[in-house]
Amino acid sequence: MKPSTGPSVAVIGAGMAGSAAAMHLARRGARVTLFEQFGFGHDRGSSHGATRLFRIAYFEHPDYVPILQRAYALWKSLEAESGETLFHETGVLQAGAPGGGFMQGLAKAIADHDLPVAQLSASDIAHAHPQLTLPSHFIAYFEREAGFVMAGKTVETQIRLARDAGASLRPATPVLGWTPAAEGVSVETAAGAEIFDRAVITAGAWANGLLNLPKADVKPWPRTLFWRRPQTEGFALGRFACFAVEEEDGRFFYGFPAIDGDGVKVAEHSGGHAIARPEDRGDAPEPGESEAIDAFLAARIPALAGRPGKFQRCLYEVSPDHHFLIDRHPLSDRVVFAAGLSGHGFKFSPALGEALAAMALDGETPQHFRFLSLARFV
Repeated sequence: MKPSTGPSVAVIGAGMAGSAAAMHLARRGARVTLFEQFGFGHDRGSSHGATRLFRIAYFEHPDYVPILQRAYALWKSLEAESGETLFHETGVLQAGAPGGGFMQGLAKAIADHDLPVAQLSASDIAHAHPQLTLPSHFIAYFEREAGFVMAGKTVETQIRLARDAGASLRPATPVLGWTPAAEGVSVETAAGAEIFDRAVITAGAWANGLLNLPKADVKPWPRTLFWRRPQTEGFALGRFACFAVEEEDGRFFYGFPAIDGDGVKVAEHSGGHAIARPEDRGDAPEPGESEAIDAFLAARIPALAGRPGKFQRCLYEVSPDHHFLIDRHPLSDRVVFAAGLSGHGFKFSPALGEALAAMALDGETPQHFRFLSLARFV
């Protein structure tokens, strides 16, 4: 491989977004240095673990849909290039009360973008998804091209492909800060300052310390994922679809097929509370988290009720409006960042990395990402 002669770019944070950005930047000829304060693949942030939902019909905001359509194509390309299985197209069943924000947002995204998503009747659900028990007045959509992606495996793969394209890897190297420099960016570590032409900040729950944007404060938000061991094969991959259900009171639960000996993964996306620092995250579930999962399962998936399993902790990085923050830093147009992914960012990984690389190297924010800029706060 010839040494790159492109601009030097520091990528700060090697989770989902940083590893994707480093991969795309290195493939475009940039001289990439990927910094990670912990070891690669660590379990202290937002990008570890086995699985994340992927769906294109997006209730959060219809403007995410074109990005997800691009991401869908790039997930397929990433699998082909890496030789790894990263995306399982199981379909996703999404259900809730007709007047709820989830169903209304989902219907708008489907209509605005003419998405091939089927609305299911009660008899359809009973036939195709017999594991679920839903109230008769709930409505449901099934998106066949949706499913789940392999989280930790994706980060590992993107780091490997970044390295293969020439990126320099710096695990266990905390970045202490950065400042604008003459025609560049000065990045400070314990070893001293280094000058780069550009910087990409993808620090997850640690974003505030590097971005210092009070009007767009990103808060660390601990969440717990739970597993329940089924007694039958009815929850195995190929027999049980991913699901997302909004209850009448607005609580939002989601889950996955059993893909290993740990069983079915299920979690609540709603609720929780912010903490002052990522380091303050505890190792045990918050009071009431496990009980909420058990109550949901008893009502909606009775075959999993009373079937204890393991749990895993993670951190959301939540923006003030729960939408992503993707922009240039006000102090330097040579610094771009992605923050505030708010617990729903992983599915965008290859498209987000592509966009951050374009912002760093081309000086333009891709059109479909512009609604996620700082302008909505400042």
